[in-house]
Amino acid sequence: MDLRAIGFASLVALGACASTVHTLGYSADWPDADVMVGNQRYQVWFHDKDPTVLIQHGDPRPLGQMLAQNLTINSRASSPGIAVWGAAANAVLNQIRCSATEVTGADQMREVQYQCDAGVDVGAAVAEHRAQWRQGVRVEAPVPAPGPASGF
Repeated sequence: MDLRAIGFASLVALGACASTVHTLGYSADWPDADVMVGNQRYQVWFHDKDPTVLIQHGDPRPLGQMLAQNLTINSRASSPGIAVWGAAANAVLNQIRCSATEVTGADQMREVQYQCDAGVDVGAAVAEHRAQWRQGVRVEAPVPAPGPASGF
């Protein structure tokens, strides 16, 4: 089989997954925010067009390196509960008058949808806060609620 055919088949398979295509819509640059939830570190990227943030567990690195690390080194690590992912998102979202509405994903990466108050220019707000957020944002770890599932 021709090497180009293998590459094309790989791209088609990658493109077939809507979530993968959406993930590739995030900046491959350094994260917009470095967030500590309790003693766990998360990196947050804002999507340029959609009201979503991508969150990955780990130290700051460009997105491509984080994706590779989570597929290899961290692939067997246990994932925190949904409330922790929501807390990581809200650590920055709440500062710009937005809040998390839905968490999706698996393993060491989640995508979080959010809503903002009327009149919030997310792009401008992120640009204004990015330098500060990259220095670190700290929030307490959520206390698990009694019962089968915890929200945020």
